[in-house]
Amino acid sequence: MVPPLCAILTTEWRVRPMTTLSIMGTPYNLEVGPVPPSDERGAMKITDITNTPLTTGKGLLRVLTDAGVEGWAEAPGRNGKVFNAYLETAIKPALLGEDPRTIHRHWDTLALGREERMYKLPGWVVGTVDVALWDLLGKETGLPVYTLMGGAARTSVPLYWSTGSGWRMQPQEMLQLVKEGWSMGFRAFKIRMDWRGWRQDADPNKDFQLFEAVREFLPTDVYLGFDANNGYSVSTAIQQGRRFEALGIDHFEEPIPHNDLTGLRQVSDALDVAVSAGEQDAFRWWFQQLIDLGNPDILQPDILNAGGPTEVKRIYDMATTLDKPVMPHSPQAGINSMASLHAYVTVQNATRPHEFSTEFSGPLDDVAELYGDGVIPKDGCMELSDRPGLGIELNETAVARLTYK
Repeated sequence: MVPPLCAILTTEWRVRPMTTLSIMGTPYNLEVGPVPPSDERGAMKITDITNTPLTTGKGLLRVLTDAGVEGWAEAPGRNGKVFNAYLETAIKPALLGEDPRTIHRHWDTLALGREERMYKLPGWVVGTVDVALWDLLGKETGLPVYTLMGGAARTSVPLYWSTGSGWRMQPQEMLQLVKEGWSMGFRAFKIRMDWRGWRQDADPNKDFQLFEAVREFLPTDVYLGFDANNGYSVSTAIQQGRRFEALGIDHFEEPIPHNDLTGLRQVSDALDVAVSAGEQDAFRWWFQQLIDLGNPDILQPDILNAGGPTEVKRIYDMATTLDKPVMPHSPQAGINSMASLHAYVTVQNATRPHEFSTEFSGPLDDVAELYGDGVIPKDGCMELSDRPGLGIELNETAVARLTYK
């Protein structure tokens, strides 16, 4: 007997005796039957979630299971105590005993709340856990995360060398840092002022001199962006952007305070250079407002701030639908940057270089010892392997040595 169509659509089925079902006049040969009990499929439960502080400036988050499979992420170092409070009071109570493979369900629980668990955690907290769950799922299935997310359009990704603290530098100091990146094989660059909103319009002329010195050093066909880090008013951003355009600039990042969406639209509409924004924003709903009200030319979600690979993939799908280029913010070497790259390579319009900076990574030798050489760029590029999960090769000896005592 052929089961009702509604039963087929709402029940899990597996290979069983063949039968023929006609839908809208078209015959389909189906092998139907209920999925076996979960223990036969290989049940898995989260048994613990730990965060080990490391001397690299970050924590090693580990999601442990009764099957022996682990997922890894880097917990923020700046807000380590805050993250640990969320871990003990919200994340562990919500996830311990749960199947780690139901990632979207866990994302909803942590970000939106479910039943009595109305957590509504910040994007960077949700994103950290989400990275580890995707890494775990990849290991459990034997597939790289980019395959689980739909497949990679490319596995070789050019990077741009990002260097900052321009507010306290002279032109020759900034130029020396750019030359360091050039000697390492990078052929795309961005200089950051790190002004933030509390130093608005402090010294735009010196900022321009920094950009001018770097632009004159680099060949004209080499990518160069400028990050104001929210440092300008609308009028100054427009004036400064036009000066950059005259020299040759590839993107103008966060020109004004990131919450001023109407001001961002004014800047974006006034300039020819691509204006970018989004690194501080959480979840797809804010990105929808960013697009509708601010209209930046490029979206720059951060893999943690935006809510992890689950949410970043949704934002990328939105960007693709609206023909918005994406260029993620995730500058450090390590696990989280690998998660950003795995999500990024699934996007067809991801043609711009991915960010990289040594300033947020800790000593690169230590990072490579912890996670393997695959997390360190070579000649300004990252090559993604086909190893399961995020391709991390955790060195337990290095973890013990670099654990913050």
